[in-house]
Amino acid sequence: MISRLLGWCVLLCGTFLPVPAETTLRVAAASNLHVVTGPLVEAFARDHPAVDLEFSYGSSGNLVAQIRQGAPFDVFLSADLTYPEALIEAGHAKPTSLMIFAYGQLVLWPWPETKDWKKTLLSPSVQRIAIAQPDTAPFGIAAREFLRSHGAWKTVESKIILGENVAQALHFAESGNTDYAFVAASLLIGRPELENGLVLPGMDDALAHGAVTITGRGHERLAQRFLDWLRGETARGILSAHGYRLP
Repeated sequence: MISRLLGWCVLLCGTFLPVPAETTLRVAAASNLHVVTGPLVEAFARDHPAVDLEFSYGSSGNLVAQIRQGAPFDVFLSADLTYPEALIEAGHAKPTSLMIFAYGQLVLWPWPETKDWKKTLLSPSVQRIAIAQPDTAPFGIAAREFLRSHGAWKTVESKIILGENVAQALHFAESGNTDYAFVAASLLIGRPELENGLVLPGMDDALAHGAVTITGRGHERLAQRFLDWLRGETARGILSAHGYRLP
């Protein structure tokens, strides 16, 4: 009789045990990460099946503006360190969470007509060159600084067409609206028709990608778990395969 009662108790208690609810972690990500986030989401889900990752994309500067205005993001993945540091300074991000998770690569697309990229861009036949908006997009800043460091900016400035972000800069060139574009290597990976860009030297350190957890959302511990996972071998392998250099 006692054993039967215990059995019923176990059955009833089990019936009312709470089932862990899935948690959605909202990630604001620089637009150059758009291609790699699919594989990252799939891999993270295998290790953390109770957590959903929801990504929103834009230029790093525009995402920071949204976070400052109260956008419900838990993690910020930036194409530089300046914007995450600004969030920390303003009290919107946890200082100890800041980490470099990858380095972006700046690419001139398509491959220039001559071996000398500068000669190609300075040619009168090249009328329009797309870059991301330098005021808000780290890849736009990198493109402008690259051209300045090689003494070409003043000459080509009148040819520059600004995209809201690096993905839009690529779209301008891909659609034929510009002759060339300075883009992220990650946006070309896995697209054979686009994998003929020229990786530009000397700009890798300028494109250190920083990650940080956003405060005040109640998901700081879970957000930190995601950043810890982003440091691991699985995530590093995915990032490397999608055109990023690793720390």
